[in-house]
Amino acid sequence: MTADAACMTCGNPLTEAVAGRRYCSNACRQRAYRERTSARDDSSGDSGVPTPLDTFVGRREELASLARLGAEHRLVSLVGPAGAGKTRLAVQHVDKRADQVWWTALASASGVVQAIYHAVGAHPLPNRSVRDAVIAEIEQHRRPLLVLDNCEHLLADVADVVSEFLACCPRLRVLVTSREPLRLAGEQVFALGELELPPADCDVAEALRYDAVVLFRDRAVSVDRSFEVDSANVADVVAVCRSLDGMPLAIELAARRITVLSPADILARLGDRLALLTGGPRAADDRHRTLRAAIGWSYDLLSPAEQAASRRLAVLGVPFDLGVASAVCGVPDALELLTGLEQKSLLVVERVGGHTTFRQLESVRLYCYERAVECGDASLVADRVVEWVCSVVEPEISSFFPSPPVVLRLDRNVGLIELAVTRTAETADWSRHALAAVATAWTSTPRGPRGAPAELLHQALSRPMPQASRSALTVLAAMHHRVRGGWHVTRRFAEESLAIERADACRPGTTARALEVLASAEAHIGDPALAWRLFDEAATLLHNSDDKLARAILLNSYGWTLLQHGEADQAAPLIREALTLTRLLGLPHLLNPVLHTAGAIALARKDCAEAVDLFRESLSVGSEHPMDQFYDLEGLALGLVGVGSDDERALSLLTAASVVRARYDFRAEPYWQALLDEARAICRDRITAGRLRAAESTGERMSLAQAISYALTAQPPAEDDGLISARERHVATLVAEGLTNRQIGQRLGISPHTVARHVTHARSKLGLRSRAQLAVWAGRHTL
Repeated sequence: MTADAACMTCGNPLTEAVAGRRYCSNACRQRAYRERTSARDDSSGDSGVPTPLDTFVGRREELASLARLGAEHRLVSLVGPAGAGKTRLAVQHVDKRADQVWWTALASASGVVQAIYHAVGAHPLPNRSVRDAVIAEIEQHRRPLLVLDNCEHLLADVADVVSEFLACCPRLRVLVTSREPLRLAGEQVFALGELELPPADCDVAEALRYDAVVLFRDRAVSVDRSFEVDSANVADVVAVCRSLDGMPLAIELAARRITVLSPADILARLGDRLALLTGGPRAADDRHRTLRAAIGWSYDLLSPAEQAASRRLAVLGVPFDLGVASAVCGVPDALELLTGLEQKSLLVVERVGGHTTFRQLESVRLYCYERAVECGDASLVADRVVEWVCSVVEPEISSFFPSPPVVLRLDRNVGLIELAVTRTAETADWSRHALAAVATAWTSTPRGPRGAPAELLHQALSRPMPQASRSALTVLAAMHHRVRGGWHVTRRFAEESLAIERADACRPGTTARALEVLASAEAHIGDPALAWRLFDEAATLLHNSDDKLARAILLNSYGWTLLQHGEADQAAPLIREALTLTRLLGLPHLLNPVLHTAGAIALARKDCAEAVDLFRESLSVGSEHPMDQFYDLEGLALGLVGVGSDDERALSLLTAASVVRARYDFRAEPYWQALLDEARAICRDRITAGRLRAAESTGERMSLAQAISYALTAQPPAEDDGLISARERHVATLVAEGLTNRQIGQRLGISPHTVARHVTHARSKLGLRSRAQLAVWAGRHTL
């Protein structure tokens, strides 16, 4: 027995005669029993659990999961971002317990032990510490639960106290609410995210099956009894909930604005949500009265490095990966920074196709962006993005074709490339502006087809730059005009690129590229014999190269050009080799152009059934880049006409492809155009007038994605198959062109607020998080 052992009731020292006991006498033991019984009887009245005045909405699955965890584990940490409803869920959880519960609110506390001491109603013990008094009180209960609410600002102290109490009190269970876990052994982390969100295009009945919409309705009715979710406002209510990421606090604050704003008005103002979402209940904690305060509480608890990272990542406005984050934050490896921010519920992790990206909830991003502007981080981030883009592009600038991993990396960061283009133009950094323009040409851009717009290429070429960059840009400009039938301009740019390459004489890859583009131009408007010599020279340059992709692309171009000059038999072995090389690469989407040429050769040989199979395969493997597939729609239609199996579907596919060609000024080569014209004539002869118009109408109203689905499934799209309305699709297209809301409004004759509504509706229906993502979607799908 230690010298300081004392009776748990009276505090008198225990003698050797009662060693190993907790009480000095039967009287003290009986007194302790009476106190425990009284404590259990009064537990519902002195627990300190808050009594909410509003209704609790949803979270049925979360409550059930939390109950299971609480029953199986002694320490559970309920974590989530600002405004996720952690405290409210904890209240609902403990309300269903019959055991002793102590609620300890730590938001305004400075000392953890003292706050727990008062919460449990402990009594001072002679010659014993406050911790000992708390432990003594806890030990009087059979299965006590201690709730520590809002621990994020006292994590180290809470972790120390909790670990001690759990060790000393084997019957104790602890529930912690915080924006990050304690990181203790045995801790079970329960991550609380957004409320369940409805699909964007649901009706009233379906919308009201989702917690987010029910919460909005409940809180709106609490301030305006006449409010109801109906067919006139359901789309706006759903869009508001989706735009607010399903966060309960933000939804509640938005709903309270219903006294002066309609759901449509609230939606239109969410761009300035930090100013809009204020005015929480007066009795609420200050942190929960405005969205800005809720997020600011989390931001203020970050370390200086984490605050800087949050600000700088907010400038990006698009999802990012670890490499981008490291570059933007100015550190060799941002893993620890991102891990810390994710644990503090300030980042969302997403994994798609084995690739991990991060994003900030939009409300968090807007708050951090405000801080970035105050701290002057916007320019710093833009410069670092420029450095990142150039570091990806520059090693590939002398290649025949950029490696697929580089293209994929740039495709995933189209928004960053746009930022780099803008920044280098603002700072007149023309050398790096050229590299940013090259990056744009290598990717799928918000403007739709792969490749940079002509204006960007021509403007960049008017500026001073290194010769290697100029050669890359001129050949890209030549390729841009080639797909639009501008053969004379194509030849001029290709000749300039080839002249630079011949003068340098040390870059076989880019020399072969210039030769290939010039050869295709010569074949159409110059000397075909010269074209074959240029193709052969390019093939010789690549013969000893390990770049199988470059050789496959060259052989496909050579074979396609031969085919157009009636040399199908000479083209066939080249395409067979190109197919073999491309399949060996294991990159299915790169098969698309080679399969197309193989299908065209089959058509030339009158083997229409084989052509149909090849074009179907091309459509299937090319889904990663659907913008490249309008040619395959035409090829499949030609095969169907040749087989004579489905003229109406063939005509619909031809019409859908022609819409894409007209929109982007993609002009078919004379050889291919003649085949298309002949197929249309055959269809018009074989289809009755009524069915003819119906087939053309089907093709006109289909998006490219719908046309590809129709080609592969033979199921035409329903009238209401589009996710977004025609006006929303039109607005999205203008967003992709880089217009502001005011400029779009002026063009369409509507107000900027109405434009903002269309933008937000379209984003919500498509599940997109930002305006930049909507622009990317419009470029890829609104065709």
